Amino acid sequence: MSNDLVALSVVLGLVAAGYLAVAGYVWSHRRVAGGPALTVLLLAAGVWTVCNAVEVALPDPADQAVWGDIKYVGIVLLPPALLVFALEYTGRIRSLTLTNLALLSIEPVVVLGALSIPATQHLVRSVPADAPYGEYAVAQTGPLFWVNAVYSYALVSVAIGLIVVATLAVTRRRAGAWLLVGSCVLPLLLNIAYNLGFEEYFPIDPTPIGFSVAGFVLVWGFFRFKLSDLVPMGRKQVVEQLPDAVLVLDLQGRIVDVNPAAASLVGERESTLVGREVHDVLSQLSGLFESTPLQEAASTTARARGRDGGVLDLAVTLSPLPGGGAPSSGRLVVLRDVTAQRDVERRLRELVAERTGIIETLRRGLYPLRLPEIPGLQVAAVLDPAEAETSIGGDFLDVRTIGSGRWALMLGDVVGKGAGAATLTALARHTTIALTALGWLPSRVLARVSDAISDDSGLDPAGDVRFCTMALATVEPGEDSAEVLLSLGGHPRPMFVSDRGVVSEVGVPGSLLGVLSDPELHDVRLGLRPGEYLVMFSDGVTEARRGMEAFGEQRLIELLSRLAGTPPAHIVHEVVGSVRAFSAQEEHRDDIAVLVVGVPTPDAEPGR
Repeated sequence: MSNDLVALSVVLGLVAAGYLAVAGYVWSHRRVAGGPALTVLLLAAGVWTVCNAVEVALPDPADQAVWGDIKYVGIVLLPPALLVFALEYTGRIRSLTLTNLALLSIEPVVVLGALSIPATQHLVRSVPADAPYGEYAVAQTGPLFWVNAVYSYALVSVAIGLIVVATLAVTRRRAGAWLLVGSCVLPLLLNIAYNLGFEEYFPIDPTPIGFSVAGFVLVWGFFRFKLSDLVPMGRKQVVEQLPDAVLVLDLQGRIVDVNPAAASLVGERESTLVGREVHDVLSQLSGLFESTPLQEAASTTARARGRDGGVLDLAVTLSPLPGGGAPSSGRLVVLRDVTAQRDVERRLRELVAERTGIIETLRRGLYPLRLPEIPGLQVAAVLDPAEAETSIGGDFLDVRTIGSGRWALMLGDVVGKGAGAATLTALARHTTIALTALGWLPSRVLARVSDAISDDSGLDPAGDVRFCTMALATVEPGEDSAEVLLSLGGHPRPMFVSDRGVVSEVGVPGSLLGVLSDPELHDVRLGLRPGEYLVMFSDGVTEARRGMEAFGEQRLIELLSRLAGTPPAHIVHEVVGSVRAFSAQEEHRDDIAVLVVGVPTPDAEPGR
């Protein structure tokens, strides 16, 4: 092998390494329009170049023939990849259907198939049998070679045409645009010259080196000068069909382009607007134009007379148009008719105010304004709806005297929110209050509440599923102690906090209320001594989430253990605050209800 060919094979190898490196970089930015196709183009050129380098470096003509055939993988892939890139770059991605891609692949498959069969290889290319050892053998071409050449030239020409038209139409960077176009034309011209018999000027096919220039310029343009930001999105499909009025102004404030919406807004034809001073067309915005420097953006609101004589509310945006190395080459004015939006916003404010008033009225009837003081006990509660201002929550709680020194404590959670939740809350709460006053055991009260919900659901014309959960406890204070009778209807088990900070779950889980005709419910008797508390809570506490992680029972147990010995009012606020902080980043949150009752220590203040 001559020293020139050895040096050339080294150069080709370096070019191939550059292709692969740049392909990896482009793939890491594949979200850019045309990025995936450009990656395939670079890889195809890399395969072509690698095989060409090996072909040139080998002394045996038979080995050269093998690598010469393999390089056709890159040769046949490169033109379709360039065309796909051009279609993506110019916003014609809808043309890239599976059918069209399959049609593009027919010719490459035929060529590669012919090369893979010894009997048909000569239809594409063949190395002469008498080619001398140690020299680069120039292959003889067959009919399929010229079919592939014409096909490739056609695809590359179409791709270049698309890029030329699109790039020159959307960018003021003429030098960069022509550099991009020229880099695409170069390998096409080199390949045509080589195939037409100018071998004396080129010891080997120079096309891979030409494509290295094109590929590197494309990448350089994409990520250095942001040519990808100039991807034409189809002006007629985007700008002209925009419902917003768009006007393009030059540095002197003359209108150089408008879309149909702008012409309709001012009641004139597009052709009559171009060339006029913007102050004459939009006189109400003269102050904005005069007070805003050319290189700055601004926005405001304005009112204009519509074509029907009505008054329009407009949102106005003024933006500079960069280009030519100057801070601004003009201005873009966008006028959006927000009349309907303002009317909707005004009506929405009225509805929100009305709804807020209704919600506040309902809330006063559903939830206690303040908790009563229980002699000999401390009690505190917090009800924190997720949407306090806009909806009735599903959680509820109450503390009521039921005569003879006994008290009923309830905490529940109904399905749903809003008016449906309000009616179900009222049913469950008032039924419980009425039946506990009769001295019924908590489990019997919950069973009747379940029947009431079930009977009421059968009368619901919408047929919605209605149920609730509830923890119901009757408390009878004694001297330095309290007796508690607890029943759970599908509700989370409350926490018992001892005077030493030991926390345990208490109560026997029961059935959901309103679901079964014969719910399974149990009464559990507990005793509270000084310094001990019963903590009742809704599932919004333990099921609060931060991503995939739940607040959970264990985190609640650890928190209550640390809070042992503190007043109930402090406990409820710490629990609610910790849960809300845990799920602060979550968009959807649940209601939270916490109720704590306990026997104070001798040195503690009675009541709450």
